[in-house]
Amino acid sequence: MWRHRLKRLRVTGALLIGGVLTFALVDFYEWLPAAVGRWAASIQLVPATVALVTGAGLAAGMVVCGLLGLTLLFGRVYCSAICPLGIMQDAIARVVAWGRGRPAGLKFAEPRNGLRYGFLALTLAGIMAGWGGLTLALLDPYSNYGRIASGLFRSVIMIGNNLAVGVAEWSGLDGLHRVPPAWPVAGVLMLSLAVLVLVGWLAATRGRLFCNTVCPVGTLLGLVSRKAAWRLTIDRSACLKCGECLQVCKAQCIDLRKGEIDASRCVACYNCIGTCKELGIVHAFAWTPLIAETDTEETEADEPEGEPEPEPTPSFSGLPSNPSRRVFLGGALAATTIGLGPKLGATGGAGALDPNHSSGVCPPGAGSIDRYLNRCTACHLCITACPTHVLQPALLEYGFAGLLRPRLDFTKSFCNYDCRRCGEVCPDGAITLLDLADKQLTRIGVAVLVQNLCVVEKDGTDCAACSEHCPTKAVDTVPYRDGLRLPVVHPERCIGCGACEFSCPVQPVKAITVAGRRRHERAEKFAEEPPLAPVPEGEFPF
Repeated sequence: MWRHRLKRLRVTGALLIGGVLTFALVDFYEWLPAAVGRWAASIQLVPATVALVTGAGLAAGMVVCGLLGLTLLFGRVYCSAICPLGIMQDAIARVVAWGRGRPAGLKFAEPRNGLRYGFLALTLAGIMAGWGGLTLALLDPYSNYGRIASGLFRSVIMIGNNLAVGVAEWSGLDGLHRVPPAWPVAGVLMLSLAVLVLVGWLAATRGRLFCNTVCPVGTLLGLVSRKAAWRLTIDRSACLKCGECLQVCKAQCIDLRKGEIDASRCVACYNCIGTCKELGIVHAFAWTPLIAETDTEETEADEPEGEPEPEPTPSFSGLPSNPSRRVFLGGALAATTIGLGPKLGATGGAGALDPNHSSGVCPPGAGSIDRYLNRCTACHLCITACPTHVLQPALLEYGFAGLLRPRLDFTKSFCNYDCRRCGEVCPDGAITLLDLADKQLTRIGVAVLVQNLCVVEKDGTDCAACSEHCPTKAVDTVPYRDGLRLPVVHPERCIGCGACEFSCPVQPVKAITVAGRRRHERAEKFAEEPPLAPVPEGEFPF
């Protein structure tokens, strides 16, 4: 029947978007094209908003306008069919319901407006204070899901893959190979695990309570959805107050006593409309009665004083108009626009000797650490996409403001000279996609050699690993004693790719390391010396 189509459409969209995005975040075989993963991430509200207000692309503006327009027309469809954290909560609730043998059967609950608007105000305050990147990294639902999927789900899938390799080899299949699990560092792992446990527990016991209390995106869209054109409402003439809709409402927003549905908390799952056999809940156009209410008010203003006032036409949704909410919403958008500007964004301290030194190295295309931390929401899609796995979540390498943001860890690997994968998948413009020629001359760090740690000087052993692996000839060797050659660094050619540090055999402290640059620079291109002109036959060269 028609009343089931809305739910089916919502489920189909959620499976498509959630499935593609999850696959992109756990894809350690690099089967999914970068453009597909970027598309799924780019239609998320926070990355698109960051990209818009920081000038990263016109397409981001179309996404933001499209999502807000969709909410204004149909309510919080984003929360039910596009947001991956919301889709994950629905999946958890469904699995728990299957195990229990019945839905959760949640009753109507009054809105916790203090928590809702408190978290939204905290988000806006963080943005205005210059901590927008960190605030969004901690509270953005898409970014939280990205860290859960890339840091937890992907590692578990890798373990399963390794267990399946033996079976595949026994069966004669060669499409699988063993890969080490990509567990993040303990601090990042525990934070992602804590968010997963909290969100999962709330989804299993209280439905979408997280979305309607903690999530600032849900609260912001709730303000817009109060005046949505098509809304779910209760037809009081058909409703028998049987309570079946309460059994399936995951937002606890149906008040049968008053015959109202809280449009700001409804996540447009359409479970109720498909369950009600009496057609007591309808999905209908709501703006016409609002226009009628406005016309009635104008008519009342023109009537002479002293006559009895007629009863006003009730609003279709039963929700009164509140100008203060419109002011708050406008302030929220303004704060986002101002707070994510180029002048804001606190970062960790620089080195005392070199103001451009940084203990954290950010990817090529970031431009500078200030710019990078101001834009990156730590969704970790680039960490999954990196073919050499050099990108790892940061703890305090950038300072506290850089918590969770990806950094280059040259103890794990190196930045491939011919790779631009992180820029290809970044949805919020924190990592700009550079031309390959520009990327190969972008200095994100400089190699530093500690000569007395080098095995050539310390042990008298021949070694040229750093020189052999340097793609820009920034590390060369010069004659030393006993026929040995000692490494030497040409900083003007160095781009900080980390190939030298990763290949250095010295343990536990490398003899050559890369010092990050807070502002990226341009390196000089190595020019090979032209060969000597051939000597004509029969002539001496002098």
